[in-house]
Amino acid sequence: MLERRAVVAVVRKDGRVLMGKKKKDGISLLSGQWHIPGETLEANETDEQGLIRGIMEETGIQARPGKFLGSHKTPKGTRVNWYECVPESVDIRAGSDIEEVRWVPFEEVQSVCHESAVSLWPIEIRQYFQE
Repeated sequence: MLERRAVVAVVRKDGRVLMGKKKKDGISLLSGQWHIPGETLEANETDEQGLIRGIMEETGIQARPGKFLGSHKTPKGTRVNWYECVPESVDIRAGSDIEEVRWVPFEEVQSVCHESAVSLWPIEIRQYFQE
């Protein structure tokens, strides 16, 4: 059986990070909560392809994947790879399972994200947001 894989896109611009608020009616652990956009990869999809697709679907912008930041496994066994991404457009809009998107100051990201999400972040991501 193939390992489930996902990617998270830390889209940075002018000292801010793009964040989305999950729709309240979803079945996700993060329903109704702010989070850093991410996407479950489809079969045979690369991390780069998933990042580009996911950012577009959730936030309506084009972004270019950049530096690999870290990786972890969720309690359900999904391998999640984190990447810093550079926006190539800036006209954000909520899409997919997101009800709202906004740019959040870098130093506020950890406090805006729900603590249940932050508790799953690998240590290198928590350290990244404390720099």
